[in-house]
Amino acid sequence: MGRLLNVFVDICLLRAGPQDLPGSHFLVLLTASLSLLTGTLVIVGTFGSLDTALAAQLLDILLLLGLLRLVLQLTGKSARFPQTASALFGSGVLINLVTMPLQLLGSADSPASSGGGLSGLFYLALVIWALVIVGHIIRHTLEIRIAAGIAIALGYFLIVNYIVQSLFTVA
Repeated sequence: MGRLLNVFVDICLLRAGPQDLPGSHFLVLLTASLSLLTGTLVIVGTFGSLDTALAAQLLDILLLLGLLRLVLQLTGKSARFPQTASALFGSGVLINLVTMPLQLLGSADSPASSGGGLSGLFYLALVIWALVIVGHIIRHTLEIRIAAGIAIALGYFLIVNYIVQSLFTVA
């Protein structure tokens, strides 16, 4: 298990790719479940209720799985699905775990303190880094340039955020 965690950390540091993970459907299920849990905890404040945050996070996961499956089928790389999905969800879990303390720092600070602004800056940097990680994973999966992978990640991020915010009330 420690070796697997090291691979996820290495993916987040751009030193490994999805091809370094086992092609296990159990790992997809495990990382998707952990992503659902940690992602819901990260966004619950945005949506104001656990139910809405859980539904929004579940929608995000289902859209990611569906789009990933479609793109891999269209490009003839369907066999890469388990590794890519595990890499996306596992790296997302690590990003979520780093995000949680930043949210606590931002919410614990009074508006007059500088900590809230600093945690907001760290949060923005984390979002950008998460997009780079997803771009890195997409690059390896589709065998494209990193810039194209990041562009795909950004497009996905913007589209899914638009859909989620259209369907669910943001607090």
